Amino acid sequence: MNILIVDDDQITSKLIEKRLKKRGFSTTTVHCGGDCLNLLREKNHGFDLILLDILMPDITGLEVMKELRETSSQVELPIIMTTSMKETEDIVKALKLGANDYVYKPVNMDILEARMKTHLSIKELNEQSVRQSELETANAMIVTYNHEINNPLTVAMGYLQKYELTGKLDDYDKIYSSLERVAEIVKKIEKVSTESSLDKDDYSQNFKMVKIK
Repeated sequence: MNILIVDDDQITSKLIEKRLKKRGFSTTTVHCGGDCLNLLREKNHGFDLILLDILMPDITGLEVMKELRETSSQVELPIIMTTSMKETEDIVKALKLGANDYVYKPVNMDILEARMKTHLSIKELNEQSVRQSELETANAMIVTYNHEINNPLTVAMGYLQKYELTGKLDDYDKIYSSLERVAEIVKKIEKVSTESSLDKDDYSQNFKMVKIK
């Protein structure tokens, strides 16, 4: 897991970084809010969790938190605040802005690790759920293609094979109608595949298919 440490106190950040590495985490450290935001504006920054100091000289942890929560939810990017005992009011503000948790300085590493693992586990479960949903949708689209397109396509192919055998094209209207139906279904599938939420029907005991309106 890749952890981003954001703290203007270089002694504290180096100590946390060293101890996290000993516990098997990968770490990156920055010492101001501006550098943190610049890193996280990169499309694929690769951070799994942020340890964010509340009090920093350029941009405070609260300001950083506010911007980050405009693009990443608490589940997508967990953020644990690091703070001193006297900053209780700021802790409340941070939690309201979307912080997942907080730890007091000097940081107790056992407590920090326990809280980090809790939020990383939630993040992983969410990612597994998203992957499962995407897989189910992909399978449903395949079943839909097979079911909705194969039927009229089979009809058209049957009439074309008859034409090859007899040389007569008496069923031109039926062929055209079947192929027109295939084209119509393809357009509908293209439309529903761009929707964020797809309605599905049971197709068999183990499979679903997308509803084509």
